[in-house]
Amino acid sequence: MKRSMTIPDLKLSLLLLFMGTIFLPILIADEWDESYEKGKAALQRGEWHKADSLFQIALSFRPEPDLQAATSALKLIEYLPHYYLGQAYFFPGRYDLALQSFQESAKLSAIDKTQHFVRLKRLMEMSETLSQFSDQKRQGLVDSEFEKDAARLQDLLLNGNYNQAAFLLQSLKQKLPQDKRLAVLERWVQEQRGRFDFEADKPDAGSEAEGRFSKGLDDYLVGRYEQALQEFKAAEQLDPNFSAAKSWIGRTRMEMQRLNLAEIEANKPPPEPRIIQTFIQQTTAPVFVIRTPNETLSETRAKYIDVSGRVGDDQGIAYIEFTINAKPLLNSDGGQVKIYPRENEDSSKFSFLQRIPLQLGENEIVLTAYDVDSTAHRTIEQLSMRRKPPIYKTAGFFVSTVAIILLPVGVFFIFRIVKYRIAITNKYNPYIAGAPIRNEEMFFGREKLIKRILNTIHNNSLMIYGPRRIGKTSLQHQLRLRLEKLQDPVYHFIPVMIDLQGTSEKQFFSTLMEEIIEVCKADLNGDTSFTITEKQRGYTSRDFNRDLKNLLQSLSEAKEKTLKLVLLIDEVDELNKFSERVNQKLRSVFMKTFAENLVAVMSGAHIAKKWESEGSPWYNFFEEIEVPPLAKEHCLQLIRRPVAGIFNYDADAITKIIEYSECKPYIIQRYCVNVISRIIEQKRRRVTVEDVEAVARALSG
Repeated sequence: MKRSMTIPDLKLSLLLLFMGTIFLPILIADEWDESYEKGKAALQRGEWHKADSLFQIALSFRPEPDLQAATSALKLIEYLPHYYLGQAYFFPGRYDLALQSFQESAKLSAIDKTQHFVRLKRLMEMSETLSQFSDQKRQGLVDSEFEKDAARLQDLLLNGNYNQAAFLLQSLKQKLPQDKRLAVLERWVQEQRGRFDFEADKPDAGSEAEGRFSKGLDDYLVGRYEQALQEFKAAEQLDPNFSAAKSWIGRTRMEMQRLNLAEIEANKPPPEPRIIQTFIQQTTAPVFVIRTPNETLSETRAKYIDVSGRVGDDQGIAYIEFTINAKPLLNSDGGQVKIYPRENEDSSKFSFLQRIPLQLGENEIVLTAYDVDSTAHRTIEQLSMRRKPPIYKTAGFFVSTVAIILLPVGVFFIFRIVKYRIAITNKYNPYIAGAPIRNEEMFFGREKLIKRILNTIHNNSLMIYGPRRIGKTSLQHQLRLRLEKLQDPVYHFIPVMIDLQGTSEKQFFSTLMEEIIEVCKADLNGDTSFTITEKQRGYTSRDFNRDLKNLLQSLSEAKEKTLKLVLLIDEVDELNKFSERVNQKLRSVFMKTFAENLVAVMSGAHIAKKWESEGSPWYNFFEEIEVPPLAKEHCLQLIRRPVAGIFNYDADAITKIIEYSECKPYIIQRYCVNVISRIIEQKRRRVTVEDVEAVARALSG
């Protein structure tokens, strides 16, 4: 007999659908957010393959980058998965994959608005060049001696021996001073030392433990089980949470017990200081050390996993082959995948990395290593991995989709309530009052003005003027960001931001040069010398002209396009306090022959145009552009967009803010930051005209 659905059953089903709709987005947000942050942490520790897997998981949930990605806790984070995934490929030498990830990051363009963009371009260049080196090596086109040194340099970098790497690089530069490949390797050494976006100098609690653990793996591979056990124990003492060390302690003891070595370990007296006892057990078959996937990972949603580790044998390894679900792993040409030791590599222990495609459900992966003995021996390592279906193919996702269709209005309001409550808890207030706007997402209404400036500075300097708090400084910061990523077919722009506020007449030219050198030092060769580094006092305009000429000449030699150094000088009103003589010296800078590589965009409220000298004043060389108040439509965007979906403004409240602010962006932000703080304290969601009036009284008082 078929059982009909009762009213309680229907209510329970609808409740489950409703709850699934509410919490599924939060669960998904938790998973991509957690994977992304863990991936960055793994990258900082040098766990490249683990970082790769974690970034892949994050991308499977959220493929698009976002500079203000909202987590489930309504915290805004900078989400750049392709950029960091490229670094996880670059460090272990997987340059082709690194280049693909970096290019994808550049294509999606979100990173263009961040401080990482310049570094991304440098990484793309390095990945492309190093990838070409790898191709040349496979084709036998690279000088063998250079290739050996380059391979050794790579091994030093990957093992963290940065001082030795720098010494080897210096030796290569002395042998081949004109070789352009060395410039790429030198930047690689510098980038490896800096660990890109992480603080390499910060002590890592697990670094010493990781070093002892790696040494233990080396001992294990060649049969030095006693030394390996001691190293694993030392790693565990240094880091009690080091699960891999604990696992290998048990594995080593089992191997020693199999070889009847456990009794030797138990009865052996403690070693004397500075004496290392060596016991080598020759093995008849190869030994695997699997690094990834780790033992705790048994399931994934990714389409593939990376299997990596090391394999060793007393006589040497011939090759490794793979099977997946009882079928040989094939390459793109249809041949079976086999990994051989690289030329000039110690075949008794070598590292391997192989990407394995996974089918939905259970996957059995078998690694087989063969040695080079006359009677070949082999060792088999088995791995099991369950691939779970993508979220969108699960039953829970289907239920949630149905619930979204059935209850769209309810879900919309509930989600807004959840966001509102979290915003109240975290006191979410995105407006900026006082500091310049560096985030392009909070910069409104100046697109036409920026385009006009960018179309003019190819051949002309500019003077941007307007009343205080109109947004001139923020405009200068946005120009810097645009110029850094501008792909001009003729010119290579280098923008330098200079704030003259508080600068004395005596410090004027030294302040300019210090800021210029600070920005350009990464592109200068080490042979360029400057007077400012030798003079502590008395730096004159003559010294400035000499240093500027040397700098522009050095930069021009390194660039294929025509160089344009763009000085973005803010608070130029300070020049009103300077003598006419200093202003004349500034004019002479733009009259020099090297001025064809120099332009300036100056900003200020007012320039006193009193000039008694015979020559034309410097400001006559500048095209003047006024910065007007915002248009009303842009005021509306600045008020509404930052809090859309969380807080609302009454129409009368918006009208009052625009009226009181006179369409000046700083004053608008000042009103908004105060009215939002007011309604958060009162636990409300809507800004009324009474709130605006109350803030107006507080600000005027």
